[in-house]
Amino acid sequence: MRQSRTLITFGEAGNKRLDYLKAFRTHAHYRDNQAMLRRFSDWASLPLEAITPEMVRSRLIELSQELGNHNANRHHCALTAVFSQALKDGFINRNPCYGLPKFPVEKTIKYIPPREHISQVLLSVNALDRAYLTVIWLTGARVREINRLTWKDVDFDGRLIRLWTRKKKNGNRTCRQVPMVSEVERALKYAWEQRDKNSPYVFTNPKTGKAYDYRDKFIATACKRLGIPKINYHDFCHHTASTLAQKGASLTDIQKILGHERATTTDHYLQSLGESVRRAMGLLEQDTTESTTKEKEAVEHKS
Repeated sequence: MRQSRTLITFGEAGNKRLDYLKAFRTHAHYRDNQAMLRRFSDWASLPLEAITPEMVRSRLIELSQELGNHNANRHHCALTAVFSQALKDGFINRNPCYGLPKFPVEKTIKYIPPREHISQVLLSVNALDRAYLTVIWLTGARVREINRLTWKDVDFDGRLIRLWTRKKKNGNRTCRQVPMVSEVERALKYAWEQRDKNSPYVFTNPKTGKAYDYRDKFIATACKRLGIPKINYHDFCHHTASTLAQKGASLTDIQKILGHERATTTDHYLQSLGESVRRAMGLLEQDTTESTTKEKEAVEHKS
């Protein structure tokens, strides 16, 4: 006898997806998806199977007009994941998001702050915040890796720090080791002198006595005060990656330092031309120069 499927509403499916993200992904990823799924809250009581591709398409077009194509595509991904999980769990037999194209997005050149702007920001904040930003900048770390950094993962003798992240497909916490450059060592030693002795974290929120969640205002305030373009935490990482590439570090080594699973992600961070590309264009320049020289000699010979 064929067993009938359990009916489930969109709201229930959305909560199941959020429960999964809370258990297996970062808090930031969970929170972002929670905010995006609120945009579909009027579907909460609808049976999941009642939601059609046309309904999804119409809502995404509305979001595109309101928020722009890039943000509409992010909502597309969040919504697709809700239906994909329900499909995998056997609640539905089709995903109404499948086959719906993403909106076109114009690729822009990522702003990479020059060294002098980073130095200005560092000099404009207090000493402990300067240490915090220095560690983020010169390790290529994600901000939450530094927010969750504990003293047991700081090895002054070996001049290494261990960074932990959940930014992996299976949600497992994974570790990578990053060598300490001298400026990072000095910053961490200062943080040690100023540490909260009741907290395991290198940088502790003085208001809560716990790890920071996300600090986004004090850099923006500093940039505004200095009259320079806004810098965010990712910009520090982009600057580090670009500097390493310009100094001749291999893509593989940069990938390991940044903790990227895919080299394509690292390549996205590198907007500077690699030496191999420059050498290739150098060959073209050499050929053009040689051809031009021969043409001039031929003209001079005829005359």
